[in-house]
Amino acid sequence: MAPVTKIMHFKTTSSYLQDPSRWISELATQSPENIEGFSKAYLGFETEDPNIAFWVLEWASLSAHGTYHQSDTFKATQAVAQQIFADTPTHVFVNFSDTSRIFSAPVTEFVTFTLKEGISIDVLQPLVTQLEAELPGTPEFYGSSWAPVVDKPNIIHGVLGWESVQAHWDAVSSGPLKEIIDKVKEVADLWLVHAKLTQYNA
Repeated sequence: MAPVTKIMHFKTTSSYLQDPSRWISELATQSPENIEGFSKAYLGFETEDPNIAFWVLEWASLSAHGTYHQSDTFKATQAVAQQIFADTPTHVFVNFSDTSRIFSAPVTEFVTFTLKEGISIDVLQPLVTQLEAELPGTPEFYGSSWAPVVDKPNIIHGVLGWESVQAHWDAVSSGPLKEIIDKVKEVADLWLVHAKLTQYNA
């Protein structure tokens, strides 16, 4: 089964904002040292709204995550989690290819393209392929990965690594990248934010 990335974002409580590492340590103490199928976590906050936390969790497969979600271990973490989440987290699963440079970049861009009504994925996919081909060589760019959201084939999710938020905006303000993105906007609704992530080491 294919590796899967779970991307969660949520409004945080003030206590988590003040001392995230304490709460993450507390979550970790509720879990065994090795959770089967779990490989990496990248944690951080959105740059546009620092009250929004991003958790990026990499799993060996969707079924490994499902097994954990049904376990007593997961249930034990929920009392702590409720003190971290100020609202219900939004999450998606995506089968990205190699993302290590992207999530460890100084800034990670999260973007989704949701097909407009009546538009086929066959119209959007070539534009995403063009975008992927055009991005390498862009200044201060660390790589990208794109894939449909699991169980939501009308949504393409992208993750991109940048040196800074400004580097991203500079890259897409004119030229071929802007032209491709303008075409994407004709067929899909775009959602986009940035976050600064740090790999969590237990």
